[in-house]
Amino acid sequence: MAASESATDSAASVDRDGVLVAGDQQAVIDVSFGGQWVWSFHAGRDTRPEAGRARAPWPVNLRPFLRGTGHVTVRERFGDRVLFDGEYAFDGSDHRVAVVDGQGRPLIVDKAGDLQCGFSERGEPTVQALLDAIEDVLGRLRDEGGVDAFLAFGALLGAVRDGRFIPHDSDADVAYLSRHTSPVDVARESYELERVMIRAGYWTWRFSSADFKVIVPDPEGGRAIDVFAGFVVEGTFYLMPEVHAPNFDTAVILPLGEVELEGRRITAPADPEALLEITYGPHWRIPDPSFKFETPHPVRRRLDGWTRGNNTARGHWWPFYFGRSSSTVSERPSPFAEWVHLRESADVSIVDIGSGTGRDSLWFARQGHEVLGLDYIPAATDRAGKVAAAEGIPARFKTLNLYDLRQVLGMGGELAHRSEPPVLYGRFLIHALEDVGRHNLWRIAGMCLRRGGRFYVEFRTGLDAGVEKEFGEHFRKYLDPEVVVAEIEARGGQIEHREAGYGLAVYKNEDPHVCRLVATWKR
Repeated sequence: MAASESATDSAASVDRDGVLVAGDQQAVIDVSFGGQWVWSFHAGRDTRPEAGRARAPWPVNLRPFLRGTGHVTVRERFGDRVLFDGEYAFDGSDHRVAVVDGQGRPLIVDKAGDLQCGFSERGEPTVQALLDAIEDVLGRLRDEGGVDAFLAFGALLGAVRDGRFIPHDSDADVAYLSRHTSPVDVARESYELERVMIRAGYWTWRFSSADFKVIVPDPEGGRAIDVFAGFVVEGTFYLMPEVHAPNFDTAVILPLGEVELEGRRITAPADPEALLEITYGPHWRIPDPSFKFETPHPVRRRLDGWTRGNNTARGHWWPFYFGRSSSTVSERPSPFAEWVHLRESADVSIVDIGSGTGRDSLWFARQGHEVLGLDYIPAATDRAGKVAAAEGIPARFKTLNLYDLRQVLGMGGELAHRSEPPVLYGRFLIHALEDVGRHNLWRIAGMCLRRGGRFYVEFRTGLDAGVEKEFGEHFRKYLDPEVVVAEIEARGGQIEHREAGYGLAVYKNEDPHVCRLVATWKR
């Protein structure tokens, strides 16, 4: 594709794969489209060598927006040296590149690689709603959870720098200093704090056994408050998910103080500057949207062993449900849902695992089935739950992480204790799972279907792998039906029905080769 440059020293170039800069660059680089800043990277850390230069690949979640032609500007953040400024045609379409959400608001690539709408683009009602929620969450952590909770990370950083949220940030963070010194007890405490939030009516989503996300409804669709455990083990302070400080003095945090954020006094550490230096290093006062934690390997390994959950596939599905992509999913039931409905009586309850936007779950409920929809991303379950409540149909939705054994065993036990066994339903689920998630899925089925019920599964076989996908790139592991059948049978299941071919899951211009299985479990 072609690019035309202007007003630059040709120190950088762009193409369909990313940005190329001089190989000896060690600067923070800003990338803008049509004058809108979208992404920053560190030229030394976030690039790979290529033909004597250094390439920063386009972030995965930005790529779906790079269609048509756009005016791209690449410049150094500190010093404003322009490295590239010109038009670039990413493909042959006549579209203009627009990195915006469904409401036309500019999106930015955040520190996790997700596309978000920053605080600078959000209205005052949204900011005030988030502040209300921060105060409520901190109060509940203190009064009901019994922990010393305080503002942390980006929210604390913005408050100390200039009393406001960081313009390019998109959520809020709080933390607490646990009195426990055993990681097991820290984890138990974190789960109890999550239950406090659930009882208060919040939706939650867990990162690991020591940190979780609280979903806060707001006038623009919902924000998040992350709740991170801080704890001291053998003199070293750990603050989830990345921070550690040897020879830690708890006087940095206790007794708690306050900082001003957007005109309000919010609970904060005793010495917020000291905690920010521990968190971000000595240059924490200098804004750097390319900042990434560089946790030493021994510390990361220790935290992984003590507390980590698994965020597999979060990089695609989180922005998918917060952005505009999910709005393109049909609201009509899938052919597989209609096929299952014809095989089951209307009074059978259905558990839709990987319910996504809820298109099939909601349709099942409209046909009279009692439905439980389970999905990895709370934005999906929240949205579908609101639709069900508005329509008054018998569907409820919960989050489930199939890579977290605690959640898997809990859900399996809950379903196994129902008075009547449910029907399990998994459409286009197992090819989006890595092995451990798929194996945990069979574990749930084995736990709850021993007294009856069926498991309906539809998945892509990979005979058409490489065909353009409707909803962007994300993890797929195309499976041989023989392998899936063998796994089910090895875990006590038996196949009641099996078919595979084209024409079973046609959607727009896609006709993937899929396999349908119906499995039961031995009593």
